[in-house]
Amino acid sequence: MVRTPEHHLSSARSAAVINVANAVNSTLELDELFELTLSESIRAIPDADGGALFLYDQPSGLLSCRAYVNFDEIVEQIRLLPGESFTGDCFKTRTPILLSDRTEILGYPSPMRSENRRLLNHSMARHPSNNSYRAMSVPLITAKGECIGVMTLNGFAEKGTFSVSDFGLLETIAGLAATALERAALYEDIKIKNQIFKSMIDYQQEQLVNMNSGKGPDVMLEQLGAVIGKPLSLLTVYGEVYNSSSNPEHPKPLHEYLIRDGRQLLGKLLISSDSRTGLRQTDDYFIQQSLLFFALEINRRSAMRQAEHKYKTELMDHLMKGVLTEDFLAKAESLGLDTSGALLPVAVRIGNVGAVQPVDQLMKQNEIASFLELEMSRAFPGSLVVLRDQVYLLLLSIRPEADYKGVYHRLSAIAEDIDQFSAVTKGGAITRFGAGRLVRRIEKLPEELQSSIATLKLMEETGFSGRIADGSQFLLERLISGSGKEVRSFIDIYLEPICTYDREKGTELAKTLQAYCRNLQRPGQAAKELHIHTNTLQYRIKQISRLLDADLADPEILLNLQLACRLAGGSGYLQ
Repeated sequence: MVRTPEHHLSSARSAAVINVANAVNSTLELDELFELTLSESIRAIPDADGGALFLYDQPSGLLSCRAYVNFDEIVEQIRLLPGESFTGDCFKTRTPILLSDRTEILGYPSPMRSENRRLLNHSMARHPSNNSYRAMSVPLITAKGECIGVMTLNGFAEKGTFSVSDFGLLETIAGLAATALERAALYEDIKIKNQIFKSMIDYQQEQLVNMNSGKGPDVMLEQLGAVIGKPLSLLTVYGEVYNSSSNPEHPKPLHEYLIRDGRQLLGKLLISSDSRTGLRQTDDYFIQQSLLFFALEINRRSAMRQAEHKYKTELMDHLMKGVLTEDFLAKAESLGLDTSGALLPVAVRIGNVGAVQPVDQLMKQNEIASFLELEMSRAFPGSLVVLRDQVYLLLLSIRPEADYKGVYHRLSAIAEDIDQFSAVTKGGAITRFGAGRLVRRIEKLPEELQSSIATLKLMEETGFSGRIADGSQFLLERLISGSGKEVRSFIDIYLEPICTYDREKGTELAKTLQAYCRNLQRPGQAAKELHIHTNTLQYRIKQISRLLDADLADPEILLNLQLACRLAGGSGYLQ
């Protein structure tokens, strides 16, 4: 017995969905709609020989047969309790059910009441086996999340089978049918009904055609934006960001809709507004329909992502090994990394390190990790995110004019959002971001990537209370336990900006800083060693303070500068 179908639509099956959509949207008469839904579903699934559609009657609390194919008319007398037989169980649990053979059907743990069994046997008397060899039921769930009934298909021929893809197709059809049923019951005024009905048909057909022709989410998003008249953004867990043409430069989110396939998060639809106008009732229909189409399209493209992930992992593995091939930039850009500005390596871990989690908790962790990728694509377009050994390695694309403190603030906000999201989903995740330094020269990238991973490890080992840190917050620990490479990294943090400035401007700030650190209590002696006036010395110290974005009056910073100058003098760094 299978309860959860996969969702893969081939071109033929997509065409079948279009045919069903055309059929079920061709009438607002409920009885005709029931029959069309069943007949078109059976036509779309080769090994389906018959079926019945049951609707839930609120006053009686029973499921009644409203349409049937290849049964005797006595089947209309069947009244099922929620939970009775696999059809009633499908309604009660709102879960699709696939029974692959006769044994599973006869041995289903929730049997029919005797009167209903008698009626069902009578209705199948025309078939030699007096039973079906296979069956599948899917709930009819409206766009508002209300389960209104169940559609069950049967196979009366001994040969044949219902595949998982047949199951997924029937669920898609059921979604379309449920929406059509809800719509038919909702609009009572004929004139308004016809006008809205036509626009819905046109929209649904065009979205299906767009999906089937591979035009992509951007075209589908443009169509939705035109219908509801609001600026839209679509974000996927694969780092894709789409905006409608009417999207303002600084949109104000009015509503956010999560795009899901079962429990898996696929993306997010953002609807913007100037807050003076809200969403109409009909807008919600188009949005809910689009969420289905977006989910199908994102799933369709996921196979391409598998190959892309492989290339991303290979690229990151080369960086981890310190290998920068000649075609590194070309490969990185082909994978979507924007290398026109600076890059910031960041290592991220979500969740308790080394904790043994039950299956449900692991599923929550995957959802939270998807949320991380979604937020990164939104905050830092053109970035690269790769999962490696339970650690997310990020190469964030940063604009050349970006302020590092501003970037740091955005990362802190994302870390906080992830923690809040995990609290909502009761995942209990603890998010840590270990950042390297901003890289403007590509040859520095492997070193800073390793630095970000080392920082993340130190955050975990030392019980660091913050969500985000960089290597400068663990300098002493790295120096104590590190190698010559760590010493060089320490020197770079404090002296490289000054040495770079000296090379570019022909100044002597590094030499000035060394003399100043040697003569902290005697600035006059430092000026004498440098053969400059004390005012010039003070001017250069202010330049150094500005370049390092640090207050040299801070004892801790001054101590680190002294240590860096001493280490640099011993290593020949300044020669």
